[in-house]
Amino acid sequence: MNRMAQYSPEELGFIDETSKNDKTAARSRGRSQKGRRAIMRSQFVRGLRLTATALLTVDGVAALKVVEGSMTRYLQFLENHVICD
Repeated sequence: MNRMAQYSPEELGFIDETSKNDKTAARSRGRSQKGRRAIMRSQFVRGLRLTATALLTVDGVAALKVVEGSMTRYLQFLENHVICD
């Protein structure tokens, strides 16, 4: 806490990454009656996966990048969207 106290709130930023695909809501475990197998009825979807990375400051979202697939160029995001702004 002492190290963080040296900065004003305007100097702090927090980065978070999240992803979404059509299978995100599917459960990996299920329940059923004793002696019966759990069945999950859902469509198999092989589709688009999106990843969003954002920088949050006291003023709101300062930088945002959405890519198809996973975020493989994280350092580029930092250099081009966070540091230059």
